[in-house]
Amino acid sequence: MNLATCMKLKIDFHVHTRFSYDAHTRPELLPEIISKRGLDGVALAEHDSLPKVEVEDALVIPGTEISTADGHLIVLGVSHQIGRGSPANEAIIEVRRLGGLTVVPHPYDYFSPSIDPAKLGVKPDAIETINASVIFFEKAKHRAERIAQELGLPRVGGSDSHIPETVGDAYTIVDSDSRAIEDVFLAVKEGRTKPCGKATSLWNRLRKSTLDIKRKM
Repeated sequence: MNLATCMKLKIDFHVHTRFSYDAHTRPELLPEIISKRGLDGVALAEHDSLPKVEVEDALVIPGTEISTADGHLIVLGVSHQIGRGSPANEAIIEVRRLGGLTVVPHPYDYFSPSIDPAKLGVKPDAIETINASVIFFEKAKHRAERIAQELGLPRVGGSDSHIPETVGDAYTIVDSDSRAIEDVFLAVKEGRTKPCGKATSLWNRLRKSTLDIKRKM
């Protein structure tokens, strides 16, 4: 790491857009949202899909949240979709071969299919220790931080946002050599990260539920 050029980037590592079946954020508005929320960028985590999202004037890391046989796994920086339903260990190995980044999201969320990092035979690149959407926020945060420490894994934070208003509720400070995705990934893998943020407000949880109902109608 070049200390002379190192920069602190504020990145939300878990954002869904309309490409996810349960999200309502329009991808073309991401630059405006990123600026408004005081972020440097976001990482997309579309459910079991890897759409091509081209956004100018903003750091938007392509990614997907795949449903492995063991729970959800965020995969960033790969060019094709990793197989849904595959064992998490196999998915992590494949992503590593392709030069991507793997993050175990919301490991202790009782309401989402979650991977138990302690049961993995292959270590992911990072654990999401702060997820703004988890209901039992403080308990989940504490348990995730403890397992990350026990396994010696880097920690990241993400909002798990599904509406524009919640982008940036949680985020990661990354000490990166540049804004290039490969430098961001290297910083994460080397543990040059600090997860930050708070639980999403009840108002915004209700806002999201209202939009879900309107979409179904």
